[in-house]
Amino acid sequence: DDEDNGNLSDSDSDVPDELKQDYIDEVTGEGRSNSRQIKRRLSKSKNEKFIPIVTNTTLNVMRVIGKYMQMMTVLKPIAFDVILCMSQLFDYYFYTVYSFFGADTTTKNERSINNRLNIALQRIHNNLIAESPVPGAPPVDQSENQEKMPQAYLSPIVDLHRRDQLFGLAERVVAVESLIFLAKQLELLQPHLEAMIPTNKKAFLQQFFSQTVNMAEEVRKPVYWRVSAQAVNYDQVQGQMASVRWDIKDIMSQHNPYVDSILRSFESVAHQLVEINRRVPIPRVVYHTLWEHCVRLANRTFVEGFSNAKKCSNEGRALMQLDYQQFLMKLDSIMDLKPIPEKEFVEGYIKAYYLPESQLDSWLQDHKEYSNKQLLALINSVDHINKKSRQRLINIVEEMDRSRR
Repeated sequence: DDEDNGNLSDSDSDVPDELKQDYIDEVTGEGRSNSRQIKRRLSKSKNEKFIPIVTNTTLNVMRVIGKYMQMMTVLKPIAFDVILCMSQLFDYYFYTVYSFFGADTTTKNERSINNRLNIALQRIHNNLIAESPVPGAPPVDQSENQEKMPQAYLSPIVDLHRRDQLFGLAERVVAVESLIFLAKQLELLQPHLEAMIPTNKKAFLQQFFSQTVNMAEEVRKPVYWRVSAQAVNYDQVQGQMASVRWDIKDIMSQHNPYVDSILRSFESVAHQLVEINRRVPIPRVVYHTLWEHCVRLANRTFVEGFSNAKKCSNEGRALMQLDYQQFLMKLDSIMDLKPIPEKEFVEGYIKAYYLPESQLDSWLQDHKEYSNKQLLALINSVDHINKKSRQRLINIVEEMDRSRR
């Protein structure tokens, strides 16, 4: 639909609010109005409700698919063989986009990749991608490589490491949204393709669509996660949190500076999104995916930072709550993201400190989303349980950890 896929529209509703805001430089106090330029960029005729982002490669693939379909019409006995080739063409394109923009080994995160997507990528790699010789490894069996394609390589012109370009966000958007556009065109062709092949071959086609074509949108998550993970220095924030004293005796009314550090980083990302949107329109769904990843990573940083506290008082927990509420309150002025993802992940961890022993027991077993280290840190910082009870709760967590392995 337009909201998820449109990027050029005559309606302001298609433009994320943050890309229309007036930003104020915190140092100079000077206003910087982006709304007029963005609206001009996004203003098109009423007939242009949706203009897709498409690369030349995508258009060439679609032309080849068109020729394949002409061939199937003329040579019906080999229609299934042609569909097999068509599926391999899409598979290779699908795999290449992911390998260029989603397989960055410097920012691994198992949460960013759907398990079904992982299986699809592994299957394509095994079936289509020729193994390259590895120095010191046994020689590659060339007979197995004969019907496979060599791994594609990203053009050196594309730089995925520049922070001021949000790690190649423009190129990532063009590549991924083009792939998704191609997948949607194939979905429209599915009934025509099914009509061209024998009944006993239709299972293959259905499998191709369910296992690969329908997975195209899942490529967004790992690709844009790479941007969100590098756009903010979460490790630096955690280092700032480590210097905070949480065993205070007084109720504080001022939040800690590390919160401002995260928010300033988010403001910088928002500015960069405005600049990139001038060159390559950022679809709303991409905008939301990026911010969701940023907030999730920030929330995990909060919990990890809180769990590093050696000692914590009731007043310290109240300060944690104050810090997080300040973070949530300021998010509204930076991004249009509701509901805030995994908010309860942070709030639940802070509130668990106040639970009586009887409730803490069941809470630990119900919240496997926290790491073993985070749960143990919580137990050790709770001051309203005795030593015997503390050890019993530690045993529960350690047993849970063993069952995870």
